[in-house]
Amino acid sequence: MRLFVAINFSSTLKQALAELLEELRQLAPNIKWVPPENIHLTLKFLGEVAPTGVEEMGAALQRAAAGLGPWHLEIKGTGVFPGWRSPRVVWVGVNSEKPLYILQQQLSQEYLALGFPLTPFTPHLTLGRLRPGTTLGAVEEKLKSLLDHSWGQEKVTAVSLMESRLTPRGAIYRPVLTVPLPQAEATQAFPT
Repeated sequence: MRLFVAINFSSTLKQALAELLEELRQLAPNIKWVPPENIHLTLKFLGEVAPTGVEEMGAALQRAAAGLGPWHLEIKGTGVFPGWRSPRVVWVGVNSEKPLYILQQQLSQEYLALGFPLTPFTPHLTLGRLRPGTTLGAVEEKLKSLLDHSWGQEKVTAVSLMESRLTPRGAIYRPVLTVPLPQAEATQAFPT
């Protein structure tokens, strides 16, 4: 199973970003744009995990989230990775209160203890991916006009262990375990 830990968003925010995605798609149909229903904030990518290890991955998530209550984050600004000269990823930014960084550090430590490497964390929501040699064209001007634009705030009330199934039509995501904040009974969907 291909797993990652993420924060999922409300349909209201996804709709606001769907409108942006449609505009960007019209400007650059050659970029692989993310379907609005797949928009999320990745906290930790785990990769391939044997089905027998899923319960252990969920327990690590529960330990990392223990003691954290809900907080707010704002979806604001746009950009590209690694830079404007050779873009590979188009994103919208995330401004957050301190608990986001505490949670991500605790996740990193929990999964490091299970053998997963530490990885850099730059909070963002991926909107699209470019193949090597693809240019932004008119999208660059649009993105630069939105550097300070806000799509609103979200209250983070849960964090999820997600499965990513790769298909010819793109990735399909589903929550395997959702941990509410503050820590309460978790909703489990572990495979049997």
